[in-house]
Amino acid sequence: MKSKFLVLIICLIAGVLLAQGKSTITDSYNAETAKNYTRALEIVQEIAKADANDEFYQLRIGWLQYLLGRYDEAIKSYGKSNTISHSLDAQTGIVNCQLALGKWDEARALSDQILKSYPQSTTILAKAAYAAYMRQDYAGAAGYYAQIIKISPWDMEIRGYLVNNLYLSKDVENARKHYQKLKKYYPDSPIVKEYAKTLG
Repeated sequence: MKSKFLVLIICLIAGVLLAQGKSTITDSYNAETAKNYTRALEIVQEIAKADANDEFYQLRIGWLQYLLGRYDEAIKSYGKSNTISHSLDAQTGIVNCQLALGKWDEARALSDQILKSYPQSTTILAKAAYAAYMRQDYAGAAGYYAQIIKISPWDMEIRGYLVNNLYLSKDVENARKHYQKLKKYYPDSPIVKEYAKTLG
């Protein structure tokens, strides 16, 4: 009887020690905060083994892979998360990776697709604008920035990008109109200084 009781106690202690040895999602957050992205990823990957269909774990795996520069792997993880449950976060993650890889056309096409569901997403509009700019489609980039200004008219950084792309697309009249507003409310903008002679 005593031996059975002793075995039970040993099993309980072993179980407690095993539980204490397991990492938690908080440990992953703490590792990320310490910029130990590899460890943060290892922890969440281990946790995800017990729940492979959890969209958040896959999203976090994608994020940490992105931080580590493993963009192709991150796209797969974000894609898995989005397959489990459609989310703007997962789709934005994919766009970020495509931009990091210099896949401008793919990033813009996906952004346009996302905007059908989230037309007010200034984040996605800005990413689409950047992709267009990198393809030297300045009129296209200006179009995205103009949409952001309609949503957030006092975002002067975005208005500066709008001025720049309007000018590059040879739409000088509209560039000057937005330049004057930028000059009035954000005179220290680098764009104000850059275009002082041509639009001032």
